[in-house]
Amino acid sequence: MNKPMRMVIMLLISLLTISCSMLNRNADDIINDMRDARHAQYFNVGSGLLGLGRLILPTLSDANIGITSIQLLDLSKCNGSDRDKFRKRLQNLYKARTYEEIMTSQQGYGEQQTVLVRRNGQYVNEIVIANASATTDAMLVINGHINVDYLERIINDQKNYFNR
Repeated sequence: MNKPMRMVIMLLISLLTISCSMLNRNADDIINDMRDARHAQYFNVGSGLLGLGRLILPTLSDANIGITSIQLLDLSKCNGSDRDKFRKRLQNLYKARTYEEIMTSQQGYGEQQTVLVRRNGQYVNEIVIANASATTDAMLVINGHINVDYLERIINDQKNYFNR
């Protein structure tokens, strides 16, 4: 294979890689990019810690609805440019149509809460609850194999996720 042909093939491979990365817009990408921002707070509760919590506090066994991990990203104490970047990434996430929008609520000027889900048949693989306002920019991502029947229960508890 000659040198110009190799260059063309390498160019096509790099364009394909860039286009695939641009199409892969999901909540994990936002969390991975934004969790290292200055003053960002990131928490990840994995399946082991969730199981330990159920052993210590038996009432949590009632909450055993198929959740395998929970991630929380809070950018409330970050500077304005990081928070603006987060809001733009959220808007791109809504537009990407890889998630189904379950609920959006406006509560005053510039305050918005949105719930997005990614489904696999009758089960929900991922729930994204995002809050963007003047005081709080945060995103909660719940992963698991959650029955759709429990979805309403989780969404109704969303007010507890962001209130301190």
